[in-house]
Amino acid sequence: MPLPGQGVVPTGNLYLELTSVTRRAFVPVLFVQIYYATPTLFYLMGGAEKASGGISQITIPIQGQSMVQGAFTGPAGGFNSPSIIPAIQNAQFPLVYWVVPVPLYFGERVLQASDTVISTLKARMNDVWNVTVQNMGGLVFVATAPTNALFPNGFVEAFDNGTNYATYGGINRLAPGNTSWQGQYYTASTGSGLPGTAGYTRRTMSNFIIQITDVAGGEPPTMIVMNPGDFATLNTDFIGTEQIFTRPGPEYSMSTPVRSSFPNLNVAGVPIYADHFVPAGTAFAVNSKYTKMYMSEDAAFDFSGFYPLILHSRTTEQTQ
Repeated sequence: MPLPGQGVVPTGNLYLELTSVTRRAFVPVLFVQIYYATPTLFYLMGGAEKASGGISQITIPIQGQSMVQGAFTGPAGGFNSPSIIPAIQNAQFPLVYWVVPVPLYFGERVLQASDTVISTLKARMNDVWNVTVQNMGGLVFVATAPTNALFPNGFVEAFDNGTNYATYGGINRLAPGNTSWQGQYYTASTGSGLPGTAGYTRRTMSNFIIQITDVAGGEPPTMIVMNPGDFATLNTDFIGTEQIFTRPGPEYSMSTPVRSSFPNLNVAGVPIYADHFVPAGTAFAVNSKYTKMYMSEDAAFDFSGFYPLILHSRTTEQTQ
């Protein structure tokens, strides 16, 4: 509805007359600014593995302890008879279904058959992707699968050490011989030697990386993701020591840019970035060698087509 009395638009009877005979000037673009970037999800999607068939569509054999034992021996080369040590078991995960119904009404399509500025059907189809990545991007950092079997697994339960989620992938982390299936879970500032994530500095972040690298057998994380607010606090520590050097000779003017601050950080060789969906006060250190997203090779972002929802008889359906 045009707004009377604003700018060049008149009021009163002249306004009513003009609205009856004058078209509105549309910007033929639908602006969508209600969603957030999902960098972690897109990182996982970029390296996603295919999964298909079977009851447990994702089955990963893992070794939980040493399968042989060694000993020093004398000149005669004697040793104790070896014994079988069972150490291999399967971690099993199911795929989950995600569907986005798209409404399509006959009358609406007739009305938009011509003189369409923005196609509502195209807008809805575009929103299918947006709604999908917004939901998946948030589910990466929460634990919904333990309480609702229809949801996918996330980082919270994957990286837990058994404190909150004893079982992961069908394996009890707290059972004898399963300590290798435990992740690293630290409650900051409660005896772990770690500050709260909102208080990280370069030094304390470096200490954190060294600690988790040692516990992980010497393998450092591939990346660390933080909430934007916590990332900003860490970034402030970098900015506080930042220096800008001028080079002799070049001329500087009002148009000469001076760069400051950092969109991404790097501590001890580990890149650190911000993701809106990470809960405040939480940081995830991820090793991409052991962290994968699995997608069905049979139905990955598939469009089923439009089908009627009303059955007209036992043998026939109305189709569109």
